[in-house]
Amino acid sequence: MATQTAPNTIRDRLLKGIALQQAGEFEKAQRIYKQAVKKAPNNADAVHLLGVTYRQLGYPKRALEYIQKAIEIDPNQAPFYANLARTMMDLGADADSLLAVCNKALTINPKEREARNIAGIALTDKKQFEEAEYIFQSLLVEDPDNEDAYRNFGNLLLAADRAHHAINFFIKAVILEPDNPKNYILRARCRLKLQQYEPSQYELTEALERFPNNADIKHEAARLLFSMNEASMAVDYSKQAYELDPYDHHKGVTLGVSLLMSRQNEESLKVLKKARKNAPDHAPTIDWNLSLAYLANGDLKRGWPLHRARFDDPSGTVMKRKFEVPLWNGEDLSNKTIMIWGDQGLGDALKSGTVLPELIAKAEKVIIETSEKGAKFFSYSFPEATARLAKMNTDKEQTAFDYDYHMSMADLAGVLRPTFQSFKDARCPVYSFEKDRAISYLKRLKGYEEKPVVGFSWRSRNLAASRARFYLSAPEFSPILESRDAIFVNLQYATVAKEIQYFQKRFPEKFNFFEDVDLFDDLLGAAALTNCCDFVVSANTSVADICGIYNVPTIRFGPQEPALLLGQDNPPWYPSMIYMYSYTDRACAEFVPEIIKELDKQLSDWSPDQRNARLGL
Repeated sequence: MATQTAPNTIRDRLLKGIALQQAGEFEKAQRIYKQAVKKAPNNADAVHLLGVTYRQLGYPKRALEYIQKAIEIDPNQAPFYANLARTMMDLGADADSLLAVCNKALTINPKEREARNIAGIALTDKKQFEEAEYIFQSLLVEDPDNEDAYRNFGNLLLAADRAHHAINFFIKAVILEPDNPKNYILRARCRLKLQQYEPSQYELTEALERFPNNADIKHEAARLLFSMNEASMAVDYSKQAYELDPYDHHKGVTLGVSLLMSRQNEESLKVLKKARKNAPDHAPTIDWNLSLAYLANGDLKRGWPLHRARFDDPSGTVMKRKFEVPLWNGEDLSNKTIMIWGDQGLGDALKSGTVLPELIAKAEKVIIETSEKGAKFFSYSFPEATARLAKMNTDKEQTAFDYDYHMSMADLAGVLRPTFQSFKDARCPVYSFEKDRAISYLKRLKGYEEKPVVGFSWRSRNLAASRARFYLSAPEFSPILESRDAIFVNLQYATVAKEIQYFQKRFPEKFNFFEDVDLFDDLLGAAALTNCCDFVVSANTSVADICGIYNVPTIRFGPQEPALLLGQDNPPWYPSMIYMYSYTDRACAEFVPEIIKELDKQLSDWSPDQRNARLGL
């Protein structure tokens, strides 16, 4: 008679635990594995599975202990190493460490999918995109419904700056696993990078309905709205995300900058300071936004020193150049040459250039590196300085070594405008313009002695959704021309023919368009035409900065501009400028009556005296 063997109770327990794990009941599975380990402490499978449940329950350090113990018991199991790598990834291990563990698993079993998957993630982090792509392609060939591989392949393509391809992989991941919020989050981030705002709105609306309490999805909605300059709605969603996850510095930064653009400056500063405290390892991103918040609150002492953090912000868009000479921090420049350069747009360079006379007085020599048109413009106003094309190679490294120090133009104010009194004491204007040319333009305007000459600009040439809501179209701007009997002069650069034709047809007697002046490339011509004007109404573009540097009275309309306004009602850089905040929750066209009202006020006692004095007439 055959002897009946006793049932393999450990094996049965493990199978039951695995079934519970697969059903997502990790705590129940963990209780079973604990019992198994207590009964058989050297059972490698039981120890390993117990470690996996700790990771699934959010305790990666404890998971690491058990998985490493399982490997000590049985070092020849590829899944053990794969789960060790996954746990190390949760703990923030570097790519090389992950690859070492994955390679160990793959020497045991070259087909181990999880190890290959994590190896692909690690190779993506190392920017070894071709190797990672091969891994994910092979995983998808073996299993066309592997949603994890689709996600990771999408992340690879996004990191490789192939977002147009990545979006298809994230869409597929959503289709395969519609109950995983991570897929919606990744798709939203990819859409944001592609500036595909409209489809993202629909998709995030669906995601918010599916996962109403998911902080990360609310955060993506806030980021989308912020990018669209829907400031008030961005604040609502970012507050909800922040309340659900107050220690995530990303959510703190998004809330802080959303509050800032909604002109809730004090609250913005509080949130960003808390984010900085919670995430000291992410200092550059937070410090750059903290700088703007301090400046928006009028705190120049704390704001200017942090302003340079923009160069180290990984998400920053400014030009970052590389130098072998030191950065100037206010050292004595006697017998020294300093080179200054622009890292942002023309308007910022013109604004920052208002401090150049003081810098020139301090240094033996000042070099200004800029664009060709910028060099010509700066040379005219500051002949004692050397203005030239930027000397750098394709990697932004300096190729000229004829200077002792360097500094970005936007950072000069940190040394030369440390207080509001220093703004008040500064000379204005400091730029020169071609007076004879300006007078010749003025004389082409019929009735210039009897009527005010009003220059105007309604938009930038950059019409991205994030900026366009603060601009006007030609028809939307036309009520300003209708509002008064004046001579209106086009200062809008990069116009399209239809816009000019619209004004010419609608206002044949009062609209003036100088076809012979290239307002984009000929900055001296633009300056001469601007100086003909008694007053200018401009959107928030470099047109307004040209007005400001020549002290031409101007209404400038636009969004929050911390580095321009510095917490004041009007820009301290430009004494004659009035800054008007456009609506944040309504179309800019609805703000036009407010502009007309302010223009009426400013021109109520008009005379040509100020303009004529500027022109020497």
